[in-house]
Amino acid sequence: MTSLTVVTVAVVVYGVLNRRGYGRALALGGATPVGAAVVVGAVAVPTFYAVAIGALVGVGLRLLQGGGRDGRDRVPVPGSRALVLLVVVGVLVTLVAPLLFDGLEVEGPSGLDEYLVAGVVTKSNIAQIVYLVLSVGVVAYLARSRWTGPQIVGTATCLATLLSFGAYLHTTAGLPFPEGFFDNSPNFAFIQTLPGGAPRVRGIFSEPSGLAASCLVTLAYCCSRLHQVMGIRRVGLVATAGIALYLGAISTSTSFLVAGMALLAVAACVATLSFVLRRGAVSRVAVTWLCAAALAALWVLPTVANFVGQQLADKVTSSSYAERSNADSESYRVLLDTFGLGTGLGSNRGSSFISTLLSTVGVVGALLFASAVVVLVRRSWPARHSRPAAWALITLLLCKVVSGPDLSDSGGVLWLSLGVLAHAALRLETVRRPGVVATAGGATPRAGVSGPARQALPSS
Repeated sequence: MTSLTVVTVAVVVYGVLNRRGYGRALALGGATPVGAAVVVGAVAVPTFYAVAIGALVGVGLRLLQGGGRDGRDRVPVPGSRALVLLVVVGVLVTLVAPLLFDGLEVEGPSGLDEYLVAGVVTKSNIAQIVYLVLSVGVVAYLARSRWTGPQIVGTATCLATLLSFGAYLHTTAGLPFPEGFFDNSPNFAFIQTLPGGAPRVRGIFSEPSGLAASCLVTLAYCCSRLHQVMGIRRVGLVATAGIALYLGAISTSTSFLVAGMALLAVAACVATLSFVLRRGAVSRVAVTWLCAAALAALWVLPTVANFVGQQLADKVTSSSYAERSNADSESYRVLLDTFGLGTGLGSNRGSSFISTLLSTVGVVGALLFASAVVVLVRRSWPARHSRPAAWALITLLLCKVVSGPDLSDSGGVLWLSLGVLAHAALRLETVRRPGVVATAGGATPRAGVSGPARQALPSS
């Protein structure tokens, strides 16, 4: 048992008794990315995955009921086949790779060199398989849940940012905060100083780069969600976004800068494409702001360019950059040595998401994951209400490409976002199909649709 065991149990009970489904419990479980609900041997189970067990049980009960209370066939969840195949491929590669590539040198979860051994399945392999199954179960549960919405993603990422701000105030101003309570996992190496000993800000995360990625995801979510809420909720989003921006800036993590620039580029491309494809008109106020921004850029851009260049130059010459580059190059070497098959879940760990994904589940597994993400984002994009989850997902993937190697997301934002997008895409799909209308849990025949059922139709 750990300091979060009782809290995790309380969250599970809350989710089971909550009338609005289990989604809020999943979000609360994801708010402590470096928290361990329980420690089993050398494996510390993250709070999100401990809570996710309930979602998997819910999916199983739904399947035993024949797909729903009415027993009717449901419309397939978009992207579900790719995710299920990802699990199958991941398990097969994990079992077969040691037999085919016995003695192959890999980089273990702890960063030390290890070797594949025929017929041996490690604790890390089993843990990563279980985490992947639970993650796909979360997506399946949220896709069918009546109360799924972008606020689930917002609760997880915003609460993690606010808790990190509390930890920061405790360190700098001495305000009361349970130090070491939310970040109690022994599986993480905690980094909060520079090589010279200067202090760094990590919040409730294991290192500043984790805090930076979480803050950037919070920023993307809050900015996208801002126009969808009013009153005190909008004020709360503005305040949380400001806190996220401040914590990300003082985290001294280059990941915040690089991923942030990539996010701005993606947002600019999306805005331009949306304007061109819709042939929209620009108001006078928008033209005025654009002209003012262009004039300000003449003075601001040189300073920003010098700052960014200096930060990148310092990062390239640092020891951490050399270590990360070496880990990625070794992962690509492992990919080539296994002829694109991979070494299996939990058998190799690179420095970035792409290198780890390719070296573990291989080219086929990476394509399956990418196809699921693309399908869900594309099919759910017309549902404007779900776009904050899409932006959170895009931002998180950008951060993981820079410095986030794990497919298993201990914060859960990756899989919560996919679940929200799957829910939105499923509702749109049920409306498009002839003779089918979306209801609280799935699809029913259109004939004899009642008033409440018509109100359940998504409006985008």
